[in-house]
Amino acid sequence: MKINISLLWMAAFCLLFSGCSNYRELNELGVIIAMGVDKNDDPKQPYRVTYQVINPSGLSQTNTSGGQGLAVINYTITGKTLIEAFGKAASVIPRENNTTHLSLIIIGEELARNDLDLIFDGLDRGKYSRVSIPIFIARGETAKDVLGVIEPLEITPGKNIISTTQNNQKLYGSSTEVLAYEIIASLLSEGKDVSLPGISISKASQKGKQTGNLETTNPTTIKVKGLAVFRKGKLVRWLDGETARAAQFVTSKVKNTPVVLPCESGNVTINTIGVKSKMLTPIHHEKPVIHTNINVMGELLETSCELNLSDPIVLKEYEKKMEKELKKQIKRTISITQKEKSDIFGFGDALSRTNPVYWRQNKKNWDNLYSDAQISLKVHVEIINSGLRMEPYEAK
Repeated sequence: MKINISLLWMAAFCLLFSGCSNYRELNELGVIIAMGVDKNDDPKQPYRVTYQVINPSGLSQTNTSGGQGLAVINYTITGKTLIEAFGKAASVIPRENNTTHLSLIIIGEELARNDLDLIFDGLDRGKYSRVSIPIFIARGETAKDVLGVIEPLEITPGKNIISTTQNNQKLYGSSTEVLAYEIIASLLSEGKDVSLPGISISKASQKGKQTGNLETTNPTTIKVKGLAVFRKGKLVRWLDGETARAAQFVTSKVKNTPVVLPCESGNVTINTIGVKSKMLTPIHHEKPVIHTNINVMGELLETSCELNLSDPIVLKEYEKKMEKELKKQIKRTISITQKEKSDIFGFGDALSRTNPVYWRQNKKNWDNLYSDAQISLKVHVEIINSGLRMEPYEAK
């Protein structure tokens, strides 16, 4: 019995004197959920950093009374480096800065055209940094302006950007999330360049930064727009539409996407449900060959032509048509990156693994070798489903 009493006293002592030493009340923290980095006009303070901080009272109002308060507040700071800007933010954010919930980083296009290296050095080396954060490029905009849009469907702009990008990846495939550590790996690699998703503002206006944006059926919104192509850490051009999507075919990042093919009196739409690609860089006559082998499974989901879809010969015909169309799109995309001498796919990395001797001898000249390399494509399409209806609707 005495032993049991002693144990109870010890337990009570532990409860009284233990706890979370780093515990903070929510109203003591400035929880930063998004960060935008832009080029500043003052060369002495080259970075303009916008921190998006959760407003707990506004978040509560948004959840309970249909958006009567703002869920976030933006603070903009300039500095010589990102770490200095983070420190200087303490002079305007009235709560302890906290980046544990940082969900995305947006980089302004003007800054991206200068250099990414210095930005990611701070993200990788900094004490409070996390490298599992998705990165986006503000296309034709500043990161500050993008983070200033008051979104009608999502509580915060950051949540909207991530949700829209993920939705695009699932249903069209021209964009995909790229995390900070992937970019750092590409910047350090000698055989792969960076590519990043672009975002922009539709109907850019001052109203998009005001609560009035919530009171219209046609509001200002943030949209996914293109794929940014980099060379040696600098943005050199954009890929759009089918060319941006074709880049994702090469890297197997496409999930579902509709491919529209012409028929006699209209179009046939085949939706991919599985894409697997393999990149190789064989050496032919001492020169590399850019080779991609892509296998695609699809479903024929729509047609405006009179086709007998129960006939396997008809399905084979459209498999061949789709193979031809995808080859054309992918070859055009690879050719564009060759002109820019930007290996965003990682063919150089593939070569370094399969032929390390050749790579060591030629890696310093990879830009030119990639630019002049022959393209070899193999695309195999299999249509595994043509829907519940075998015959199209007949015109009355």
